[in-house]
Amino acid sequence: MAVRRNGETRGRFGGMAGIAVLVLAAALFAPQAGESFYKQEGTPGAKDGKPREEQNREYFTDRKVVTHDGKEIRFYTDLLKGRVVLISFFYTNCPTAEPDTAKLAEIRGMLNGKDREKVLFVSVSVDPERDTPDAVKEYAKRHDPGKGWFLLTGEKANLQEINRKLGNKSPDPESHIRIYLLGNPRTGHWIRMNQYAPSRSVAEGLHLLAEE
Repeated sequence: MAVRRNGETRGRFGGMAGIAVLVLAAALFAPQAGESFYKQEGTPGAKDGKPREEQNREYFTDRKVVTHDGKEIRFYTDLLKGRVVLISFFYTNCPTAEPDTAKLAEIRGMLNGKDREKVLFVSVSVDPERDTPDAVKEYAKRHDPGKGWFLLTGEKANLQEINRKLGNKSPDPESHIRIYLLGNPRTGHWIRMNQYAPSRSVAEGLHLLAEE
């Protein structure tokens, strides 16, 4: 394992576009990890002998979610499977919604055409009680996520479990983790980045994953 902190890198993955590339491990989403870039080897909840596809579905869950256009889909099978993804967190009453969505749009705009076709942006509600399908639909109209970007809500129990699996364990929407999760479920490679990382660095991370 190597950890990049305050410009210092240790371990055999040093260098790689100035970003920490990781394969998710079960302990990856510890609360104290929130402000740093991490690189680890392993798979979240991995069990020896199980195919990666089965491990992925088991770890990330295949719970039902509702997209901003009102469609009910499965979280892993219909969104993560076979794609490169950037996962972020949101809630419709967030006071920083405008700059947050603007930054994600900026990152998406930095991707070349080939990468943009491969990469899916997924924003997960941290406040499903108030983020009803109608509320999320209205939020999407205001912030225009565009093609290739899904805002997700759904039943409280489903969203709580998905948030927990992704490392957001706070019951307070205002205290949700401020990170992006960039990943390629097919290869098991993930990048955990602070939400305030430069947009160009995030786009470069997505490019690395899309090239695998």
